[in-house]
Amino acid sequence: MAFLTPLTAAAQAPSRMDTSPPPSNVPPEALELAAAATQALGNRDYATAIQDLTKATRMAPGVAEFQANLGTAYYWAGRPNDALAPCRAALKLKPSLMFARYFLELSLADTGDCKSALPLLEKDYGAAHDAQIKRFMGLDGARCTMSIGDPFKSALWLEWLNRDFPDDPDVLYQSTRIFSDLSTLTSQRLLRVAPGSYQAHQIDAEVLEIQGRNPEAIAEYRKVAEEAPGLAGVHYHIGRLLLAGGNDPATEEAARQEFAKELQINSEDAASEYELGEMARVARQWNEAIEHFGRAVKIDPGFPDALVGLGKSLVSAGRPADAVAPLENAVRLDPADPVGHYQLSFAFRRLGREEEAKKELALYQQAANKRHQVNLAIRQGIGGGISKPQTAEPPQ
Repeated sequence: MAFLTPLTAAAQAPSRMDTSPPPSNVPPEALELAAAATQALGNRDYATAIQDLTKATRMAPGVAEFQANLGTAYYWAGRPNDALAPCRAALKLKPSLMFARYFLELSLADTGDCKSALPLLEKDYGAAHDAQIKRFMGLDGARCTMSIGDPFKSALWLEWLNRDFPDDPDVLYQSTRIFSDLSTLTSQRLLRVAPGSYQAHQIDAEVLEIQGRNPEAIAEYRKVAEEAPGLAGVHYHIGRLLLAGGNDPATEEAARQEFAKELQINSEDAASEYELGEMARVARQWNEAIEHFGRAVKIDPGFPDALVGLGKSLVSAGRPADAVAPLENAVRLDPADPVGHYQLSFAFRRLGREEEAKKELALYQQAANKRHQVNLAIRQGIGGGISKPQTAEPPQ
């Protein structure tokens, strides 16, 4: 698992050094060296900062701030092993020197001594005021709890990190990796302790579904349904997998029956109502589609796809005026979805509201272009390929 290293941290972060005034008996030469080191670290010239601070600590070994700053310089230079001794020396001289403590625990974590680092990180994370240091502490805490075999403690660290740094790429990346590892570890334990349970079959079914092995996934879900006939969600998954495997009448009827079974178990399942509505809409059974989509929206008013399906069906049934409200709710809930804007534009055109139709069509084009760019960036990020720009055209 790859995580942020001190070297990459140093490239991103401004310098951090203790600026407390040193004792009055410090030799002037040591003060000059410390001042030059501060400037060097501000310029990310870590080699010079280390050189000057090493000389300064030799001239004035009893100055805790010089020792702390030397440890800080070593850390930013990507040398956490070398940062340990000066940080410890600083804390021995002045236990209240918090920056020395912060960089000691960060360096302990980065050298792999997580058992020593974690108690300090847990104690200090909430008290740290410097956002960059706090971020590193959180990332190291999450990584360390995984490395010492305490994965559920990692989830607590991720909760703190996502609260304090919700849009940070490293936090999001580490969250993805750790939650993936947690899923793997817990599923492996389930399969080990209860291999014949319906929960084990459910795990197998979900993995097979992700892998696109739909017939095998359906077989596993059917085992779950046999062993736990009242378990919600199973028949919905079977129905979805059946529809993914083909659209012949027999398959569609089998899927319809699965969604109906799901609703017998859980009458408040908006997803199954949506699927039945979509099947009716495709079959041009407008009234039936309106009924199912309407129930889905009543169960879950924040279901944009169901609102769009309801709007589409109402327009097709010759009721564009009734379609405006659900479509407006859909684009309010999900303004980035181009389909909702296009369908609302279509409804406005049917009502002769041309200016509003033009506005929604423009929003459709913006949303479609943005979605295309996001998808293109994802493909390039995964595969490293470059595609020619495309322009989205409204669906017919």
